[in-house]
Amino acid sequence: MVGFGDTIHVDSAASDTSRSILSEHQGRTPADILKTGLYTQLGFGGDTARYDAVVEQAGLSNARKSRIALDKLDRIASVLEERFVRVCGRGDCQVRVAAVAAGREPVPAAEQAFCAVCGGSTNRERVDRMVAGMLAREWGRLCIVGGSPGIRLEVRDLIADRLTLRLIDGVSRRTLKQALEDVDWADIVALWGPTQLDHKVSTLYRAANVVPVHRRGIADLATAVALRCESPPTS
Repeated sequence: MVGFGDTIHVDSAASDTSRSILSEHQGRTPADILKTGLYTQLGFGGDTARYDAVVEQAGLSNARKSRIALDKLDRIASVLEERFVRVCGRGDCQVRVAAVAAGREPVPAAEQAFCAVCGGSTNRERVDRMVAGMLAREWGRLCIVGGSPGIRLEVRDLIADRLTLRLIDGVSRRTLKQALEDVDWADIVALWGPTQLDHKVSTLYRAANVVPVHRRGIADLATAVALRCESPPTS
């Protein structure tokens, strides 16, 4: 379950990330995004020239342009998913990727969470521990501030419906009133520092239930929250 402020609501894997990117740019001008940043947020790492070529072949852009219109995001996500399979650098994933490639070209995953083989299995284990810790304390509301659109979606998918989530874009404008509402609403607020999180947003979140996260991985986020859950209750 997801609560919505500056949050994300999506439906399916291929279009989830593109829709979240689109939602974060609504009302802004120009209505476009750097191609290189788009590929990373969709989970595709490594040499971006191969992605440019596929996007151009699909008639969605041309080599002269470094930016691309936001209304093309769903189509770009689809053509890249059809052509490439993302795999992380783990040795066993490199060996096993052929079994899931289905004729697609293996390319580096921008982050392990996007790996088609393991799906960030470490992430899954840590998130399960976090969820169990929160439920053991009878805490059901988690607010996450920061993180890229794709990674916030991955966290949402790993948690599923076990917690009620509020996922906050850390680079969009946020007021003190909104931040206080987030803090009052949540049992825990995870402040994901090393990710996409502006200082002017992070400084709004100061309360006893705010957990600072000092590393950017999903496993690190989940571990920080789990440790807070497992620490003795304060009187």
